[in-house]
Amino acid sequence: MARWVVAMAILCAWASQVECAVKIPDNAPRMRHIPAMLASQVEVSQRTLSDHTPPFSVPASRPIDLFGDENDNSACEAEGTCFARNSEAYSGVLYHVEPCTDGAAESALAAAIATLKLPPRKDIQLLESKVLQLDVTQDGIHQFTVMGFNYIKERYGFAFPVNHGMNFYLTFALGDNIHRVVVHLNTLEHEYSILEHTYRSAKEVSQEAVGRPVKIATYNVWNVNPPNGIYDDRWAVYNTRMDHLAKFLNEINADIVGLQELRIDDTFGPVGDHAQIQHLVHRLDENYQFVYRAAMSYVNKYVPLERIEEGPAIVSKHPILSSDYVLLSRQLHDPNDVHQRLCLHAAIQVPGYGVVDVYVTHLSLSERSREQTMVEIWEFMQQGKGDMQVLLGDLNAEPQTKGIQFLQGKASLQNVQTDLHDAWLELHPEPTPASGDPHDIANAFTFPSDAPIKRIDYVLYRGQGRVTECSIFGQDPTEDTADFPKDKGMLSADRDSPVYASDHRGVVATFSL
Repeated sequence: MARWVVAMAILCAWASQVECAVKIPDNAPRMRHIPAMLASQVEVSQRTLSDHTPPFSVPASRPIDLFGDENDNSACEAEGTCFARNSEAYSGVLYHVEPCTDGAAESALAAAIATLKLPPRKDIQLLESKVLQLDVTQDGIHQFTVMGFNYIKERYGFAFPVNHGMNFYLTFALGDNIHRVVVHLNTLEHEYSILEHTYRSAKEVSQEAVGRPVKIATYNVWNVNPPNGIYDDRWAVYNTRMDHLAKFLNEINADIVGLQELRIDDTFGPVGDHAQIQHLVHRLDENYQFVYRAAMSYVNKYVPLERIEEGPAIVSKHPILSSDYVLLSRQLHDPNDVHQRLCLHAAIQVPGYGVVDVYVTHLSLSERSREQTMVEIWEFMQQGKGDMQVLLGDLNAEPQTKGIQFLQGKASLQNVQTDLHDAWLELHPEPTPASGDPHDIANAFTFPSDAPIKRIDYVLYRGQGRVTECSIFGQDPTEDTADFPKDKGMLSADRDSPVYASDHRGVVATFSL
Protein backbone atom coordinates (compact mmCIF):
# COMPACT_ATOMS: atom_id res chain seq x y z
CA MET A 1 0.00 0.00 0.00
CA ALA A 2 2.79 2.42 0.92
CA ARG A 3 4.42 1.97 -2.48
CA TRP A 4 1.24 2.90 -4.33
CA VAL A 5 0.53 5.93 -2.13
CA VAL A 6 3.97 7.24 -2.95
CA ALA A 7 3.60 6.30 -6.61
CA MET A 8 0.27 8.07 -7.03
CA ALA A 9 1.57 11.18 -5.31
CA ILE A 10 4.48 11.38 -7.70
CA LEU A 11 2.42 10.71 -10.79
CA CYS A 12 -0.14 13.34 -9.82
CA ALA A 13 2.61 15.89 -9.20
CA TRP A 14 4.20 15.04 -12.52
CA ALA A 15 0.95 15.26 -14.46
CA SER A 16 0.07 18.66 -13.05
CA GLN A 17 3.66 19.94 -13.08
CA VAL A 18 3.09 21.16 -9.51
CA GLU A 19 6.11 21.55 -7.26
CA CYS A 20 5.89 20.60 -3.61
CA ALA A 21 4.52 23.51 -1.60
CA VAL A 22 6.47 22.53 1.48
CA LYS A 23 9.78 24.31 1.78
CA ILE A 24 12.34 22.01 3.31
CA PRO A 25 14.83 23.86 5.48
CA ASP A 26 18.52 23.11 5.30
CA ASN A 27 18.37 21.34 8.65
CA ALA A 28 15.40 19.14 7.67
CA PRO A 29 15.74 15.54 8.84
CA ARG A 30 16.90 12.93 6.35
CA MET A 31 15.26 9.50 6.24
CA ARG A 32 17.17 6.62 4.71
CA HIS A 33 14.26 4.23 5.20
CA ILE A 34 10.69 5.48 5.59
CA PRO A 35 9.27 3.78 8.71
CA ALA A 36 6.34 1.47 7.97
CA MET A 37 4.03 3.36 10.36
CA LEU A 38 4.78 6.61 8.52
CA ALA A 39 4.91 5.32 4.96
CA SER A 40 1.16 5.38 4.31
CA GLN A 41 1.03 9.04 5.37
CA VAL A 42 3.95 10.22 3.26
CA GLU A 43 3.87 11.82 -0.16
CA VAL A 44 6.94 12.40 -2.28
CA SER A 45 7.22 15.22 -4.77
CA GLN A 46 8.66 14.94 -8.25
CA ARG A 47 11.25 17.56 -7.39
CA THR A 48 14.62 16.16 -6.45
CA LEU A 49 17.27 17.64 -4.23
CA SER A 50 20.04 15.92 -6.19
CA ASP A 51 20.68 17.22 -9.67
CA HIS A 52 23.99 16.34 -11.24
CA THR A 53 24.60 15.80 -14.93
CA PRO A 54 25.99 12.32 -15.59
CA PRO A 55 29.05 11.91 -17.82
CA PHE A 56 28.81 10.96 -21.50
CA SER A 57 30.71 7.74 -20.90
CA VAL A 58 31.35 5.47 -17.95
CA PRO A 59 34.67 3.58 -17.79
CA ALA A 60 34.98 -0.07 -16.88
CA SER A 61 35.37 -0.69 -13.18
CA ARG A 62 38.16 -2.59 -11.57
CA PRO A 63 37.12 -6.07 -10.32
CA ILE A 64 34.58 -5.84 -7.51
CA ASP A 65 34.31 -8.46 -4.77
CA LEU A 66 31.61 -7.42 -2.33
CA PHE A 67 32.72 -10.14 0.09
CA GLY A 68 36.26 -8.78 -0.02
CA ASP A 69 37.99 -6.38 2.31
CA GLU A 70 37.77 -3.36 0.04
CA ASN A 71 37.31 0.06 1.54
CA ASP A 72 34.08 1.88 0.84
CA ASN A 73 35.04 4.17 -2.03
CA SER A 74 31.45 4.77 -2.96
CA ALA A 75 31.46 8.34 -4.17
CA CYS A 76 33.32 11.53 -4.83
CA GLU A 77 33.23 14.22 -2.20
CA ALA A 78 29.92 16.06 -2.00
CA GLU A 79 31.30 18.96 -4.00
CA GLY A 80 33.01 16.75 -6.55
CA THR A 81 31.83 16.42 -10.12
CA CYS A 82 34.03 13.64 -11.47
CA PHE A 83 32.98 10.05 -12.00
CA ALA A 84 34.93 7.78 -9.65
CA ARG A 85 35.82 4.24 -10.69
CA ASN A 86 33.74 1.83 -8.62
CA SER A 87 31.57 4.66 -7.33
CA GLU A 88 28.66 2.33 -8.11
CA ALA A 89 28.17 -1.24 -6.97
CA TYR A 90 26.07 -1.52 -10.10
CA SER A 91 24.29 0.99 -12.31
CA GLY A 92 21.78 2.96 -10.27
CA VAL A 93 23.13 1.88 -6.86
CA LEU A 94 26.09 3.46 -5.09
CA TYR A 95 28.97 1.43 -3.71
CA HIS A 96 28.03 1.98 -0.07
CA VAL A 97 29.26 -0.93 2.06
CA GLU A 98 29.22 -0.65 5.84
CA PRO A 99 29.40 -2.89 8.92
CA CYS A 100 26.15 -4.25 10.32
CA THR A 101 25.07 -5.06 13.85
CA ASP A 102 25.16 -8.62 15.13
CA GLY A 103 21.40 -8.58 15.57
CA ALA A 104 20.73 -7.50 11.99
CA ALA A 105 23.20 -10.06 10.62
CA GLU A 106 21.74 -12.86 12.72
CA SER A 107 18.21 -12.05 11.54
CA ALA A 108 19.35 -12.18 7.92
CA LEU A 109 21.23 -15.42 8.58
CA ALA A 110 18.15 -17.01 10.16
CA ALA A 111 16.15 -16.11 7.04
CA ALA A 112 18.82 -17.66 4.81
CA ILE A 113 18.95 -20.89 6.80
CA ALA A 114 15.16 -21.21 6.67
CA THR A 115 14.90 -20.44 2.94
CA LEU A 116 17.77 -22.74 1.98
CA LYS A 117 16.45 -25.45 4.32
CA LEU A 118 19.80 -25.86 6.03
CA PRO A 119 19.83 -27.87 9.25
CA PRO A 120 19.21 -25.54 12.25
CA ARG A 121 22.30 -26.70 14.13
CA LYS A 122 23.67 -25.10 17.25
CA ASP A 123 27.21 -25.02 15.87
CA ILE A 124 26.43 -22.39 13.21
CA GLN A 125 29.05 -19.67 13.60
CA LEU A 126 28.77 -16.26 11.92
CA LEU A 127 32.29 -15.38 10.76
CA GLU A 128 31.91 -12.13 8.81
CA SER A 129 29.12 -9.73 7.96
CA LYS A 130 28.70 -6.49 6.06
CA VAL A 131 25.84 -4.73 4.34
CA LEU A 132 25.50 -2.98 1.00
CA GLN A 133 23.01 -0.15 1.35
CA LEU A 134 21.05 0.04 -1.90
CA ASP A 135 21.36 3.81 -2.13
CA VAL A 136 19.90 4.87 -5.47
CA THR A 137 21.77 7.22 -7.81
CA GLN A 138 20.95 8.80 -11.14
CA ASP A 139 24.36 10.22 -11.91
CA GLY A 140 26.70 7.60 -10.48
CA ILE A 141 28.03 9.96 -7.84
CA HIS A 142 25.29 11.40 -5.63
CA GLN A 143 22.44 9.64 -3.88
CA PHE A 144 19.08 10.35 -5.54
CA THR A 145 17.23 12.53 -3.04
CA VAL A 146 13.59 13.62 -3.20
CA MET A 147 11.33 15.70 -0.98
CA GLY A 148 8.79 14.08 1.27
CA PHE A 149 6.05 15.66 3.30
CA ASN A 150 3.35 14.63 5.76
CA TYR A 151 0.04 16.47 6.21
CA ILE A 152 -1.54 14.19 8.82
CA LYS A 153 -0.48 16.13 11.89
CA GLU A 154 1.04 19.25 10.40
CA ARG A 155 3.14 20.20 7.45
CA TYR A 156 6.27 18.24 8.07
CA GLY A 157 8.94 18.17 5.41
CA PHE A 158 11.96 15.93 5.16
CA ALA A 159 14.63 14.96 2.67
CA PHE A 160 14.44 11.35 1.53
CA PRO A 161 17.64 9.92 -0.01
CA VAL A 162 16.12 7.06 -2.01
CA ASN A 163 17.10 3.61 -0.77
CA HIS A 164 15.90 0.22 -2.04
CA GLY A 165 16.77 -1.79 1.04
CA MET A 166 20.01 -3.60 1.77
CA ASN A 167 22.01 -6.69 0.88
CA PHE A 168 23.73 -8.60 3.68
CA TYR A 169 27.00 -10.36 2.79
CA LEU A 170 27.40 -13.12 5.35
CA THR A 171 30.07 -15.77 5.83
CA PHE A 172 29.35 -18.55 8.32
CA ALA A 173 30.58 -21.98 9.34
CA LEU A 174 28.21 -24.94 9.46
CA GLY A 175 29.70 -28.33 10.22
CA ASP A 176 32.74 -28.85 7.99
CA ASN A 177 31.66 -26.25 5.42
CA ILE A 178 32.18 -22.52 5.03
CA HIS A 179 29.10 -20.85 3.52
CA ARG A 180 28.57 -17.48 1.89
CA VAL A 181 25.13 -15.99 1.39
CA VAL A 182 23.78 -12.70 0.07
CA VAL A 183 20.47 -11.88 1.74
CA HIS A 184 18.37 -8.99 0.48
CA LEU A 185 16.10 -7.17 2.93
CA ASN A 186 13.17 -5.41 1.30
CA THR A 187 12.61 -2.61 3.80
CA LEU A 188 9.13 -1.77 2.49
CA GLU A 189 7.81 -5.33 2.71
CA HIS A 190 10.10 -6.37 5.57
CA GLU A 191 10.87 -9.61 3.73
CA TYR A 192 14.15 -11.39 2.93
CA SER A 193 15.25 -13.09 -0.29
CA ILE A 194 18.42 -15.06 -1.05
CA LEU A 195 20.56 -13.90 -3.97
CA GLU A 196 23.63 -16.08 -3.44
CA HIS A 197 24.57 -19.29 -1.67
CA THR A 198 27.97 -20.94 -2.03
CA TYR A 199 29.87 -23.30 0.23
CA ARG A 200 33.10 -25.23 0.34
CA SER A 201 34.77 -27.59 2.74
CA ALA A 202 36.83 -26.00 5.48
CA LYS A 203 39.17 -28.99 5.21
CA GLU A 204 41.61 -29.87 2.47
CA VAL A 205 39.83 -32.19 0.03
CA SER A 206 41.79 -34.61 -2.14
CA GLN A 207 41.04 -34.25 -5.85
CA GLU A 208 40.22 -37.06 -8.25
CA ALA A 209 43.14 -38.01 -10.45
CA VAL A 210 40.96 -38.24 -13.57
CA GLY A 211 37.88 -36.12 -14.04
CA ARG A 212 34.64 -37.24 -15.56
CA PRO A 213 33.19 -35.16 -18.42
CA VAL A 214 31.88 -31.77 -17.33
CA LYS A 215 28.83 -30.09 -18.89
CA ILE A 216 28.75 -26.31 -19.13
CA ALA A 217 25.77 -24.36 -20.48
CA THR A 218 24.55 -20.83 -21.18
CA TYR A 219 20.93 -19.67 -21.17
CA ASN A 220 19.21 -16.28 -21.43
CA VAL A 221 16.06 -16.66 -19.29
CA TRP A 222 14.12 -13.66 -20.75
CA ASN A 223 13.68 -11.94 -17.39
CA VAL A 224 10.09 -11.87 -16.03
CA ASN A 225 8.21 -11.93 -19.31
CA PRO A 226 5.36 -11.82 -20.22
CA PRO A 227 5.14 -8.07 -19.63
CA ASN A 228 2.20 -6.20 -18.21
CA GLY A 229 -0.86 -5.80 -20.42
CA ILE A 230 -0.81 -9.10 -22.32
CA TYR A 231 -2.13 -11.62 -19.81
CA ASP A 232 -4.49 -10.92 -16.92
CA ASP A 233 -2.93 -13.89 -15.13
CA ARG A 234 0.63 -12.80 -15.82
CA TRP A 235 2.02 -14.42 -12.66
CA ALA A 236 0.53 -17.80 -13.63
CA VAL A 237 1.87 -17.60 -17.19
CA TYR A 238 5.29 -16.58 -15.88
CA ASN A 239 5.35 -19.58 -13.55
CA THR A 240 4.37 -21.87 -16.42
CA ARG A 241 7.29 -20.48 -18.38
CA MET A 242 9.68 -20.94 -15.44
CA ASP A 243 8.51 -24.55 -15.03
CA HIS A 244 9.21 -25.15 -18.72
CA LEU A 245 12.62 -23.47 -18.54
CA ALA A 246 13.62 -25.48 -15.47
CA LYS A 247 12.53 -28.66 -17.24
CA PHE A 248 15.11 -28.04 -19.95
CA LEU A 249 17.83 -27.31 -17.39
CA ASN A 250 17.00 -30.48 -15.49
CA GLU A 251 17.10 -32.49 -18.73
CA ILE A 252 20.57 -31.31 -19.75
CA ASN A 253 21.76 -31.75 -16.13
CA ALA A 254 24.74 -29.43 -16.59
CA ASP A 255 27.46 -29.07 -13.98
CA ILE A 256 27.66 -25.31 -14.50
CA VAL A 257 25.19 -22.90 -16.10
CA GLY A 258 25.68 -19.23 -16.92
CA LEU A 259 22.37 -17.37 -16.90
CA GLN A 260 21.47 -13.95 -18.26
CA GLU A 261 18.56 -11.54 -17.73
CA LEU A 262 17.54 -12.53 -14.22
CA ARG A 263 15.48 -9.91 -12.44
CA ILE A 264 14.38 -8.75 -9.06
CA ASP A 265 11.10 -6.94 -9.68
CA ASP A 266 9.34 -5.65 -6.58
CA THR A 267 6.33 -4.68 -8.70
CA PHE A 268 5.71 -8.29 -9.74
CA GLY A 269 4.74 -11.30 -7.67
CA PRO A 270 3.55 -11.90 -4.12
CA VAL A 271 5.03 -10.03 -1.17
CA GLY A 272 8.56 -11.28 -0.49
CA ASP A 273 8.73 -13.36 -3.68
CA HIS A 274 10.37 -11.14 -6.28
CA ALA A 275 13.82 -12.69 -6.85
CA GLN A 276 13.97 -14.67 -10.10
CA ILE A 277 17.14 -16.52 -9.07
CA GLN A 278 15.14 -18.05 -6.22
CA HIS A 279 12.27 -18.93 -8.55
CA LEU A 280 14.72 -20.83 -10.73
CA VAL A 281 16.98 -22.65 -8.27
CA HIS A 282 13.96 -23.88 -6.30
CA ARG A 283 12.82 -25.67 -9.47
CA LEU A 284 16.11 -27.45 -10.17
CA ASP A 285 16.48 -31.11 -9.24
CA GLU A 286 20.12 -30.79 -8.20
CA ASN A 287 21.37 -28.83 -5.20
CA TYR A 288 23.11 -26.05 -7.10
CA GLN A 289 25.22 -23.34 -5.56
CA PHE A 290 24.43 -19.97 -7.10
CA VAL A 291 25.70 -16.42 -7.48
CA TYR A 292 23.58 -13.56 -8.84
CA ARG A 293 24.82 -10.02 -9.44
CA ALA A 294 22.73 -7.10 -10.61
CA ALA A 295 24.16 -5.13 -13.52
CA MET A 296 21.72 -2.27 -13.25
CA SER A 297 18.75 -0.91 -11.37
CA TYR A 298 16.04 0.72 -13.47
CA VAL A 299 15.65 4.00 -11.59
CA ASN A 300 12.14 5.46 -11.89
CA LYS A 301 12.31 9.11 -10.89
CA TYR A 302 8.51 9.31 -10.75
CA VAL A 303 8.19 6.22 -8.53
CA PRO A 304 11.50 6.30 -6.65
CA LEU A 305 10.68 3.42 -4.30
CA GLU A 306 10.04 1.07 -7.22
CA ARG A 307 12.87 -1.48 -7.49
CA ILE A 308 13.53 -3.39 -10.69
CA GLU A 309 17.03 -4.71 -11.40
CA GLU A 310 18.60 -7.20 -13.77
CA GLY A 311 21.84 -9.13 -14.11
CA PRO A 312 23.55 -12.48 -14.77
CA ALA A 313 24.02 -15.50 -12.53
CA ILE A 314 26.09 -18.67 -12.28
CA VAL A 315 24.79 -21.95 -10.87
CA SER A 316 27.10 -24.87 -10.13
CA LYS A 317 26.99 -28.40 -8.74
CA HIS A 318 30.58 -27.92 -7.59
CA PRO A 319 32.02 -25.58 -4.94
CA ILE A 320 32.18 -21.92 -5.92
CA LEU A 321 35.38 -20.77 -4.25
CA SER A 322 35.06 -17.06 -4.98
CA SER A 323 33.31 -14.60 -7.25
CA ASP A 324 33.81 -11.07 -8.49
CA TYR A 325 32.71 -8.95 -11.41
CA VAL A 326 33.59 -6.01 -13.62
CA LEU A 327 31.16 -3.29 -14.66
CA LEU A 328 31.81 -2.85 -18.36
CA SER A 329 32.24 0.54 -19.98
CA ARG A 330 29.20 2.30 -21.37
CA GLN A 331 28.46 5.16 -23.79
CA LEU A 332 25.50 6.98 -22.23
CA HIS A 333 24.76 9.01 -25.37
CA ASP A 334 24.42 5.86 -27.51
CA PRO A 335 20.72 4.81 -27.71
CA ASN A 336 21.84 1.21 -28.28
CA ASP A 337 23.90 1.21 -25.10
CA VAL A 338 21.28 2.26 -22.56
CA HIS A 339 21.76 -0.72 -20.24
CA GLN A 340 24.71 -1.27 -17.94
CA ARG A 341 26.52 -4.54 -18.65
CA LEU A 342 28.85 -6.54 -16.46
CA CYS A 343 30.97 -9.66 -16.60
CA LEU A 344 30.44 -12.00 -13.64
CA HIS A 345 33.26 -14.39 -12.69
CA ALA A 346 33.26 -17.42 -10.42
CA ALA A 347 36.19 -19.69 -9.62
CA ILE A 348 34.75 -23.22 -9.35
CA GLN A 349 36.50 -26.31 -8.00
CA VAL A 350 35.62 -29.10 -10.46
CA PRO A 351 36.78 -32.61 -9.49
CA GLY A 352 39.50 -33.82 -11.81
CA TYR A 353 39.85 -30.45 -13.55
CA GLY A 354 41.05 -28.22 -10.76
CA VAL A 355 39.76 -24.66 -10.76
CA VAL A 356 37.56 -23.61 -13.68
CA ASP A 357 37.13 -19.86 -14.19
CA VAL A 358 33.59 -19.20 -15.39
CA TYR A 359 32.68 -15.82 -16.89
CA VAL A 360 29.13 -14.83 -17.80
CA THR A 361 28.00 -11.72 -19.64
CA HIS A 362 25.20 -10.19 -21.72
CA LEU A 363 26.58 -7.67 -24.17
CA SER A 364 25.30 -4.40 -25.60
CA LEU A 365 23.20 -3.88 -28.72
CA SER A 366 25.80 -1.32 -29.85
CA GLU A 367 28.56 -2.85 -31.97
CA ARG A 368 31.03 -0.17 -30.92
CA SER A 369 30.34 -0.81 -27.24
CA ARG A 370 30.41 -4.59 -27.71
CA GLU A 371 33.87 -4.48 -29.24
CA GLN A 372 35.21 -2.26 -26.45
CA THR A 373 33.72 -4.44 -23.72
CA MET A 374 34.97 -7.64 -25.36
CA VAL A 375 38.51 -6.34 -24.90
CA GLU A 376 37.69 -5.45 -21.28
CA ILE A 377 36.36 -8.97 -20.67
CA TRP A 378 39.49 -10.50 -22.17
CA GLU A 379 41.63 -8.34 -19.88
CA PHE A 380 39.52 -9.47 -16.93
CA MET A 381 40.01 -13.11 -17.94
CA GLN A 382 43.78 -12.64 -17.93
CA GLN A 383 43.61 -12.21 -14.16
CA GLY A 384 42.07 -15.66 -13.69
CA LYS A 385 44.19 -18.48 -12.30
CA GLY A 386 42.05 -21.42 -13.39
CA ASP A 387 43.25 -24.49 -15.28
CA MET A 388 40.38 -23.90 -17.69
CA GLN A 389 38.38 -20.77 -18.53
CA VAL A 390 34.94 -20.50 -20.13
CA LEU A 391 33.10 -17.41 -21.32
CA LEU A 392 29.33 -17.85 -21.52
CA GLY A 393 26.57 -15.56 -22.63
CA ASP A 394 24.19 -13.83 -24.94
CA LEU A 395 26.69 -11.71 -26.84
CA ASN A 396 24.13 -10.01 -29.12
CA ALA A 397 26.48 -10.52 -32.08
CA GLU A 398 26.61 -12.99 -34.95
CA PRO A 399 29.69 -15.07 -35.79
CA GLN A 400 30.67 -13.03 -38.86
CA THR A 401 31.13 -9.83 -36.82
CA LYS A 402 34.62 -8.66 -35.94
CA GLY A 403 33.88 -8.88 -32.22
CA ILE A 404 32.98 -12.56 -32.34
CA GLN A 405 35.92 -13.25 -34.64
CA PHE A 406 38.06 -11.66 -31.92
CA LEU A 407 36.57 -13.92 -29.25
CA GLN A 408 37.10 -16.95 -31.48
CA GLY A 409 40.80 -16.10 -31.76
CA LYS A 410 40.52 -15.25 -35.48
CA ALA A 411 40.86 -11.45 -35.44
CA SER A 412 42.34 -8.70 -33.31
CA LEU A 413 40.76 -5.68 -31.63
CA GLN A 414 42.84 -2.73 -30.44
CA ASN A 415 45.96 -4.78 -31.32
CA VAL A 416 44.84 -7.49 -28.92
CA GLN A 417 44.16 -11.12 -29.82
CA THR A 418 42.62 -13.95 -27.80
CA ASP A 419 43.27 -17.69 -27.77
CA LEU A 420 39.65 -18.61 -27.08
CA HIS A 421 37.80 -21.35 -28.97
CA ASP A 422 34.12 -21.54 -29.88
CA ALA A 423 32.81 -24.86 -28.54
CA TRP A 424 30.14 -25.02 -31.25
CA LEU A 425 32.68 -24.81 -34.08
CA GLU A 426 34.75 -27.63 -32.62
CA LEU A 427 32.05 -30.07 -33.77
CA HIS A 428 29.76 -28.23 -36.20
CA PRO A 429 30.03 -26.01 -39.28
CA GLU A 430 28.97 -22.39 -39.01
CA PRO A 431 25.34 -22.04 -40.17
CA THR A 432 24.55 -19.35 -42.71
CA PRO A 433 22.53 -16.62 -40.93
CA ALA A 434 18.81 -16.66 -41.83
CA SER A 435 19.51 -19.53 -44.22
CA GLY A 436 16.08 -21.09 -43.88
CA ASP A 437 17.75 -24.48 -43.67
CA PRO A 438 15.48 -26.75 -41.58
CA HIS A 439 18.44 -28.37 -39.83
CA ASP A 440 19.93 -25.02 -38.83
CA ILE A 441 16.55 -23.72 -37.67
CA ALA A 442 16.02 -26.80 -35.51
CA ASN A 443 19.54 -27.43 -34.27
CA ALA A 444 21.92 -24.48 -34.75
CA PHE A 445 20.32 -21.04 -34.41
CA THR A 446 19.68 -19.70 -30.92
CA PHE A 447 17.49 -16.63 -31.49
CA PRO A 448 14.60 -15.93 -31.59
CA SER A 449 12.98 -19.10 -30.29
CA ASP A 450 9.81 -18.85 -32.38
CA ALA A 451 11.62 -18.25 -35.71
CA PRO A 452 15.37 -18.81 -35.27
CA ILE A 453 17.63 -17.02 -37.75
CA LYS A 454 20.90 -16.32 -35.91
CA ARG A 455 23.49 -17.75 -33.52
CA ILE A 456 24.24 -15.19 -30.79
CA ASP A 457 24.64 -17.38 -27.66
CA TYR A 458 28.08 -18.86 -27.05
CA VAL A 459 30.25 -21.20 -25.02
CA LEU A 460 33.87 -20.07 -25.51
CA TYR A 461 36.83 -21.66 -23.75
CA ARG A 462 40.59 -21.85 -23.32
CA GLY A 463 42.96 -24.06 -21.35
CA GLN A 464 42.69 -27.75 -20.67
CA GLY A 465 39.77 -29.78 -21.93
CA ARG A 466 38.38 -30.76 -25.32
CA VAL A 467 34.82 -30.54 -26.57
CA THR A 468 33.13 -33.92 -27.01
CA GLU A 469 29.54 -32.71 -27.43
CA CYS A 470 27.84 -29.39 -28.13
CA SER A 471 24.17 -28.77 -28.82
CA ILE A 472 21.35 -26.32 -28.32
CA PHE A 473 18.35 -26.87 -26.07
CA GLY A 474 15.04 -25.23 -25.25
CA GLN A 475 13.56 -25.45 -28.75
CA ASP A 476 10.05 -26.67 -27.95
CA PRO A 477 7.15 -24.64 -26.54
CA THR A 478 5.02 -25.97 -23.70
CA GLU A 479 3.15 -29.14 -24.59
CA ASP A 480 -0.28 -27.52 -24.29
CA THR A 481 0.67 -24.73 -26.75
CA ALA A 482 2.80 -26.78 -29.17
CA ASP A 483 0.07 -26.88 -31.84
CA PHE A 484 -0.70 -23.15 -31.70
CA PRO A 485 0.05 -21.10 -34.87
CA LYS A 486 3.77 -20.47 -35.25
CA ASP A 487 3.22 -17.11 -36.95
CA LYS A 488 1.76 -15.39 -33.86
CA GLY A 489 5.09 -14.70 -32.20
CA MET A 490 5.69 -15.63 -28.57
CA LEU A 491 3.33 -13.33 -26.68
CA SER A 492 0.11 -12.95 -28.63
CA ALA A 493 -2.52 -10.81 -26.91
CA ASP A 494 -5.09 -13.32 -28.20
CA ARG A 495 -3.32 -16.06 -26.23
CA ASP A 496 -3.00 -18.20 -29.33
CA SER A 497 0.79 -18.21 -29.64
CA PRO A 498 3.13 -20.94 -28.38
CA VAL A 499 4.64 -20.36 -24.93
CA TYR A 500 8.41 -20.80 -25.07
CA ALA A 501 10.70 -21.10 -22.07
CA SER A 502 12.66 -18.10 -23.34
CA ASP A 503 13.14 -15.98 -26.43
CA HIS A 504 16.60 -17.59 -26.65
CA ARG A 505 17.67 -21.21 -26.86
CA GLY A 506 20.45 -22.42 -24.64
CA VAL A 507 23.81 -23.93 -25.60
CA VAL A 508 25.43 -26.80 -23.70
CA ALA A 509 28.93 -28.20 -24.24
CA THR A 510 30.55 -31.29 -22.74
CA PHE A 511 34.28 -31.18 -22.02
CA SER A 512 36.68 -34.04 -21.33
CA LEU A 513 40.35 -33.99 -20.40
